[in-house]
Amino acid sequence: MLSNTHEREDRHLSRNSTKLRMRSLSIATAIVTGLVYTVCVLFIAVAPKAAMAFFSSILHIDLSSLARVVTWGSFIAGLLFWSLGSALYAALLARLYNSLAPR
Repeated sequence: MLSNTHEREDRHLSRNSTKLRMRSLSIATAIVTGLVYTVCVLFIAVAPKAAMAFFSSILHIDLSSLARVVTWGSFIAGLLFWSLGSALYAALLARLYNSLAPR
């Protein structure tokens, strides 16, 4: 009986494994992007000089002369922009993937 259950699950997975669930991928991407954005903003708020030095080395550009003031408004606007933008990007990626995946 256990074997039959696993066989049914294997058939179900093999039949549906090539498709991405657009909504699930979009929501997961938005959540992860929101968390990463929040950590980034906290880094900038707590240690602005260290943050600018770090991002300068990553981007290969001198950001040390930039002063970045984080306000609640800029945080909320950036969080919405990056989370919703990445969710849209993930949805488009999933749609393209699903249209190209073998049926």
